[in-house]
Amino acid sequence: MLKIERFVNELMTSNCYVVYNEDTKRCLVIDPGSEKSQREIEFIEKNNLTLDYIIITHEHTDHNWGVNALREHFKDSKLLCSEECSKHVKKANRAYFLLYYDDPNYRYEIAPADKFVIDGECMEWSGHQIKFVFTPGHSYGSVCIDIDGSLFTGDTIMPYKPYFNGRDSNRDDWEDSIKCLNKLYSKDTVIYPGHGELIKLDFWNNNFKTL
Repeated sequence: MLKIERFVNELMTSNCYVVYNEDTKRCLVIDPGSEKSQREIEFIEKNNLTLDYIIITHEHTDHNWGVNALREHFKDSKLLCSEECSKHVKKANRAYFLLYYDDPNYRYEIAPADKFVIDGECMEWSGHQIKFVFTPGHSYGSVCIDIDGSLFTGDTIMPYKPYFNGRDSNRDDWEDSIKCLNKLYSKDTVIYPGHGELIKLDFWNNNFKTL
């Protein structure tokens, strides 16, 4: 049985999700954004889970600051992201720490990805189906992750006004990505966003898309 545990990250109250199969005791982590990932590590160990994958939806630091801590603790885990995400993550991290810490000397670089996912790619994991849908717009490397029909959207879809930072954001690309998601998914699809509470796709379309 698939279960999902949400943790609110420390940097910008973004969401991290531990997705796990209660029967097989396998898990994956989406968007670990707390530097030490301490709560996620404790949860995984308390529930006797094995971490297979760390997946990041995009390159912004509040969604990947805890990658290194998880990989150091769980040596066999694999990091998955888009190639564009990997290409831009170093620059994105530099900008975040200059903004939030006013420290141009702070450096945080995540270890290289073990695999670049491809748009439309499907993979089997612990009896579940994972599909990757590229959704550039909020950032160059944004990806949504479909696990058995539940959609983890990073910052592509949030229960807030869409956000574009002016550095690596493009509203036209984002609008194309939203059109794609609306073609692929039903109005009752449950969205697990990068910030905020769970929301259904139809409710988001009616209340937030055009803000």
